[in-house]
Order: sequence, then structure tokens, then C-alpha cells
Amino acid sequence: MNAINIIKTGVIGGSGYAGEELIRLLSRHPHVDLAAVSSRDLLGKTLHSIYNEIPHLPDISFVDPEDPVFFECEVVFLATPPGFSMNVVGRFLDKGIKVIDLSADFRIKNTETWKRWYKTDHVATGLLKKSVYGLTELNSKQIQGADLVAVPGCYPTASILGLLPLLGGSLKINSIIIDAKSGISGAGRPQVESTLSDEIIDNFKAYAVDGHRHLPEIRQVVEGLYKEKIDINFLPHLIPTMRGIFASIYVQLEELSEDVNLEVLFSSYYQHSIFVEILTDNELPSIKPVCQSNNCNIAVRRTSIPNQVLILVAIDNLMKGASGQALECFNLMEDFDTTTGLN
Repeated sequence: MNAINIIKTGVIGGSGYAGEELIRLLSRHPHVDLAAVSSRDLLGKTLHSIYNEIPHLPDISFVDPEDPVFFECEVVFLATPPGFSMNVVGRFLDKGIKVIDLSADFRIKNTETWKRWYKTDHVATGLLKKSVYGLTELNSKQIQGADLVAVPGCYPTASILGLLPLLGGSLKINSIIIDAKSGISGAGRPQVESTLSDEIIDNFKAYAVDGHRHLPEIRQVVEGLYKEKIDINFLPHLIPTMRGIFASIYVQLEELSEDVNLEVLFSSYYQHSIFVEILTDNELPSIKPVCQSNNCNIAVRRTSIPNQVLILVAIDNLMKGASGQALECFNLMEDFDTTTGLN
């Protein structure tokens, strides 16, 4: 365990919800010196003046994303829109600076898939093989030795954590339906503050019904582990709450014998996981118990349809689905206890 080093870090993209959560987590981490935070919208304003409810903030002001202070850091977090990270990551890596990217830029390995869903060419294709997918329950050892980590999206985190116990065994999967609901913070601060916070009051709606950008990310991981193509449908919804994700996942199996104990299967898979809890004794997940935490609660059941499994998953989209998971990756990369700054 690294008990002495103080790691000089920077956050590019500190004005969004994930950026704010990341600042909160880093400012209380005992081994972090938060040296730089960028925001073009908040340029020159102090962190204290914008996030005065966060304790232990450093006495610094927001700087431009191109400020050379970031090249004095040892680790840089990128909480930026798609298309930004791939233009700057190489410069940091060339100077020996580790990068933890919360955007989608290095999650999808196939450049044609990237272009189809994000409507732009990928300009850092040489770094795609170098990047490690930052789902800690799946890739903890690879993350430990990584210089570039792509933090999973919020929906993929909930979906994949729910599916992992079924992907490496002998159960034959015919199809997967992921019905997921998110708090509005997942849409981003500009959209929430402009119209969405009013639109969603006493409301509930589906969106991206013709396809969501997180589907290819989910498919890449699920089929990569399962080693076969699977029919997967993913449908997201917005619910009238600020944060949290609740996913109902229906897995149609070719056969599910009566002697398969699903709770034992899932509990065994996650027996060494710090942040994932399998609920038993008819307890079901909900958003409130995981809110403001890095925890993931999962319950698994058979349904009234033969050979069908229902998996219910709840996480906080800004914590386990974004900044909390990014800090997990940081702890692994710097040889700190995984829970440091997250308890």
C-alpha cells in the first residue's frame, strides 16, 4: 500500500456534475494534492466561490483546459464531452502523466463503431489498444498497471455489473433486454439547468429509443466475455430525481434448470467485491440506499417466463457510474487501498 506519496492531480472539466463530484472526492482524499481544475465557463473563479458546500477545497481558481499547470501533474482526470480527450491524452502520456478519462473517447475499441455512434473520426487510434476499460470488478489487475484508463459509462456500469455472473459460465444466453432509468444529472448540467429540471417534474419518459451511445459499449464488453454474439436491446429512461440509476435486466436463457440457485451464483461471483452487494431474503434494490455512495446493489430472480432471469441493479450514476469509479481506478493505479476517499 502506498501510504506516503502525495499525488499531484488535475481535473479537466470541473464544471459538470461528474467534475463537481470528482472535485469533492479528490479534495478529501488523504493522498491527493488537487493542483489544477479547468472550466472555460468558470475561468478565473475560485473553487470556493462555486462549490462552497464542499469542505477541504484547495485555494485555487479555475483555469483554461490548455493551461500548462496540468503538465505539472502526475495524474490528470478528464471529465469532458466526447471528442475532447482523444485530442489531448497523447500529450500527457508522452510526459509520463497518467490519464483517467471519464468520457467515452477510449471505451470503444472499434473505430468504425465509434464513428457510427459519435459521428466523428477517432484521432488517437494508436492509443485505443493502450487504454484499459476501468470497470474495477472486471479489470482490476490491468488497471493497476495502466497509464490510460477509460472509465465506463453510467448505464454500462449498472448493466455489466448485473450481467457479469452469467457471462463466463455454462448458461446459454439467447437475448438480453436492459430497461434502465436514470436521474437527470446524467444528461449534464447545461441541459438540466436550461429546461430538463422543469420538464421532468412529475414526469417520466423514455429517450434514445432508436439507439443509445452506451449500447455498443455494453455489447463490446458482454460479447467479449461471452465469446458469442447476443441479441441485446437497451432502452434508457429519465425519472424525476437528480441522481441514481435503476436497471431491470431480462436475460432469456436457453435452459435454466430448477437446481440452479441464482442468488448463490451471484453471491459467489461477487464474494470478494468491496462495493457490490447481492441482496437476498426477498430484499430488492432501490436508488436511495446507494445514493451518494460508490455501492452497487443487485438482486436476481426468476420470472414468470420459463428460463428467464430478472436482474435488478441500483447505483449512483455520479459515483459508481462515474467519479467514484474513477477514484477506484486512481487508487488501484497508485497502489492505495481501493476504498480510500470513498468510505
